Amino acid sequence: IDDHARRLAKKVAKKAKARERRLRRLLESDERVEKPARTWKLKLEFGEMPRGGQVVVRLEDVGHRFDGPWLFRRVDLTLQHGERIALLGRNGTGKTTLLRIIAGHLQPAEGQVRIGANVRLGYMPQEQENLAPDETPLSIMRRAAPMSETEARSFLHFFLFAGDDVFVPVARLSYGERARLILAKLVVAGANCLLLDEPINHLDIPSRERFEAALDAFPGTVLAVVHDRAFIDRFATGIWAIEAGTIRRYIDRGEMGHGEG
Repeated sequence: IDDHARRLAKKVAKKAKARERRLRRLLESDERVEKPARTWKLKLEFGEMPRGGQVVVRLEDVGHRFDGPWLFRRVDLTLQHGERIALLGRNGTGKTTLLRIIAGHLQPAEGQVRIGANVRLGYMPQEQENLAPDETPLSIMRRAAPMSETEARSFLHFFLFAGDDVFVPVARLSYGERARLILAKLVVAGANCLLLDEPINHLDIPSRERFEAALDAFPGTVLAVVHDRAFIDRFATGIWAIEAGTIRRYIDRGEMGHGEG
């Protein structure tokens, strides 16, 4: 994965500034969602999301294993504000484990994880286990943040839930619809750092396009386990690759215009 990660990192770096320009145009546009006048604003807008510190997550000599060999050891990495990092590695190398450690769902076997000031983590697991089957998109949004029905429906419209879709129970939603709903829930609750475990798996084309558009508009920090090369090329500003029992960072600093810090 070593040479492959380096080649992919160079492609990612070349796309980063173009992605930032697209994001700036999107955030300045009024075409993102048709919405009624309201006092509550979408937390997708830059001014409405707590920024948090420059250092979002700091891994200090982190390692983990279960009953067998070490998955990874001696991991020293920093996730900076605004980065969109693709976490790569072969199956069974510990990608999901690392996300769970950062999210606080699992204690590392060694080392420390430090979360930056004012950082609010939002974790999206593969299993979509945190949605009650009898709830609806509307009830989930209104429970996640104080808002009126009109405001909640307007927010959900951005995530492609229109009309009576907001009243459909979670049990009847497709995998892609549930993925979009989880992302909406995390954002509306104020998360400024998203930890996403294979978020675009099993999505149909319309769901994937809308999910990517919503993620592109998100002004916070993202660490995502992804395998789709086209998605990485459009989305990522850097790569963390699990290889040889540790995790390495790949980024073309010259083309990106800034260092790791």
